[in-house]
Amino acid sequence: MSDLREKAAYLQGLAEGLDIDKESKEGKMLAAIMEFLNEVVEEIEEVSEQQDELSDYLEAIDEDLGELEREIYGEDEYPDEDEENEDEDENEEDEGDYIEVECPKCHDVVRFDAGILADEDVIEVTCPNCDEVVYVNDEQALMKEDE
Repeated sequence: MSDLREKAAYLQGLAEGLDIDKESKEGKMLAAIMEFLNEVVEEIEEVSEQQDELSDYLEAIDEDLGELEREIYGEDEYPDEDEENEDEDENEEDEGDYIEVECPKCHDVVRFDAGILADEDVIEVTCPNCDEVVYVNDEQALMKEDE
């Protein structure tokens, strides 16, 4: 903020160096502009100081709230920021391409990774509820089972 005050003082010095009559229209206007500029600089400095105080106060409240949460919930119940980010990354991975198939026997919905469709090995997907085969990625293997 001292940079603003220095710039305002520099401009005021330039204005005074012009030797403009302060009683003329131009002089009165220039003097009013310089006075306004000084008031703006003072107001900005005051707001900046208040913002710094508020930031410090908010930081103290955040620390106190963190301590209170740890006391109430315990260390294990309240993960730190890194653990939360890891959980979010895992959830994003879980939201990949999946296929849902209804089991013909128990009618449960079985969900599996769509990546196995392109797999060259024969892969059978079974229902975790009744062990019924709900999907086979090889058509020939599926035909043999039907026979």
